[in-house]
Amino acid sequence: MGARQRISGPSHADRGKKRGPTSESGSPSPTGSAPDVPAARASTGGVPQPRRGSVVSPPPAWEPDEVTLGFAMVADEGGSLRDLAEPVVLATIFIAAETERRRLLGRLSGANEEIEAIANLYWPLLVLPGPTAPDIAIFDGTGVWNRTFRYTLLPPVDGVEALLKRPPPLPDCLAQLRALMPYFSHDPGAEVLTVSGFLPVDPPLLFDVLSHSELRSDPQSPHAGFLPARHEAAWYEDVVRKMRTWLDRFATDLGTLGHLRDRIQALVTDSVAAIDAEYARVQDEVKRRSGEAIARSDAQVTEIRRRYAAEMQPHLEELRRAHALIAHSETAAATGEALALRAHHRRADAAVHQARSRQAELHLRTGHRQIAERRRALEALSARERGEVESAVAIVAETEREGARRLAEIELFRDEFVATGSDLLQAIDGQRAARTSQQNLLAGYFIPLPALAPVRVIWFPLWTVVLRGPRGTRQLLFPPMRVRGGAGLTGSLRKLFGGVVLPLEPRTEQFDTVLRSTMEEAIVTDPWLASAAVGLARAADLLVDPDAQRRLRQGLEDLQRAGWVTAKQVQEYLAVFQERLERRSALPSVSAPPPAPPLAAAAAPPGEMSPNRPNDAKG
Repeated sequence: MGARQRISGPSHADRGKKRGPTSESGSPSPTGSAPDVPAARASTGGVPQPRRGSVVSPPPAWEPDEVTLGFAMVADEGGSLRDLAEPVVLATIFIAAETERRRLLGRLSGANEEIEAIANLYWPLLVLPGPTAPDIAIFDGTGVWNRTFRYTLLPPVDGVEALLKRPPPLPDCLAQLRALMPYFSHDPGAEVLTVSGFLPVDPPLLFDVLSHSELRSDPQSPHAGFLPARHEAAWYEDVVRKMRTWLDRFATDLGTLGHLRDRIQALVTDSVAAIDAEYARVQDEVKRRSGEAIARSDAQVTEIRRRYAAEMQPHLEELRRAHALIAHSETAAATGEALALRAHHRRADAAVHQARSRQAELHLRTGHRQIAERRRALEALSARERGEVESAVAIVAETEREGARRLAEIELFRDEFVATGSDLLQAIDGQRAARTSQQNLLAGYFIPLPALAPVRVIWFPLWTVVLRGPRGTRQLLFPPMRVRGGAGLTGSLRKLFGGVVLPLEPRTEQFDTVLRSTMEEAIVTDPWLASAAVGLARAADLLVDPDAQRRLRQGLEDLQRAGWVTAKQVQEYLAVFQERLERRSALPSVSAPPPAPPLAAAAAPPGEMSPNRPNDAKG
């Protein structure tokens, strides 16, 4: 496979020229001259193929599809934004780098570093059209951040379609709803799309970059390096096509799931209505059967009572006669005893009266025996009557019990059917919510920005310092700045980069805590980016310009007048710069310094996104 064409940087000298078919050229020389062979616009997709190299003079006109942003902007008295003078920026960066170099020197014995290069680099942000105008997708051409998108696969819906096409009887329908639950309540798996080069939205670095996109300006530095893109233009176009395809798949799946949900909801609603109708029918039937059972029971009880009343009548007659016999016998016995006693007193014959009394006592015992017999017979008849009456009444209770059981079965079935249907609907809602979240995350990288619709490349400014020491090389990155205090260069003092007091600070917190720290880490851990950034910084080194010392002096004097540095510090920094020039001139060649292993930078603070590591989407 041959060398790939990459999206790389434009030069000031070349931007005003007509572009023609070219091939990728080498890096420019550190003297500031532009390469002889310009780069070409990409052959597909309309994504420009900007120049790689250094800028030697302000361009007569920018390409209409390329935008370059300003590094440090200040407002004049009329409120208009203008670029902060390049000598002031150069002096500020030089002081920050020198302070960082001394800080490491004081911390690590023998770790004396040399400021090898200071360069104004431009970081390519590639703008591609989204699915619909004016949506755009913005890629980090250097691929520092990775974003992993997830597409949850659609559960099999054939069983749902079969169920909805011809619903079976309700018990079978409930069984099929249960069988469908595992397909929707569990993760059916997913496809993954990892995109190299999406700026993070959490933390919102992307939106901070976009808020900076109105601050447009030509490069102020006579040397400006434009970082190449990691992939060719077709790669980014293919990613956008895949994203569009995924958005279409999400829309189709959400439509399918929404349609299935509506139909299942209708099935559950109709089934519950049918269950309620069956409950009402059974309830009416239970009432009717209960009434019929009560009527039969009452008739049976009446007949039982009539029959047993007839059977009891003879026993009652016998009982009445026995009571009468007892009554007469008790009276006869008492009368016989009285007459016998009187006869005894009269000295008359009392035998007849005594016989009468004994006969009455015999009849009395007979009467009591007959009453006991009749009572036992009546109790037996009453027990049989009570049993038959209770049996007749139990018919009603059994009918009521059967009706209540049938109603309870229907009620329990309805509850289970509603719960299963609700669980299935919630599972489908979960599938929809997961896809909606995934869709929104993916669609969130297509941003409606009409102002950037015609743009294809945004050149985002960075200043970099290459430090070389016994432990290798490392780079310090400076993101777009703003003047502290909000008014000129005399605002309140604050600290930045190794404790040095400077008039500039990162324009946003994201530029400092996310962009700067993450890119410095990426340069250490990513060989491709390290090679591109360090090599281009050396090629676009401002310090090799013959006029660099004059501009540095001018910037330091401006800072002195504003009260940021003293005259003694100005002389000290100029002396340091002069010593560097003398050491550099003693080297045999500085045009192409040999590569050196990068010095491991400090780890990014906890919670920051690491470079070239997937940032998986949540849900």
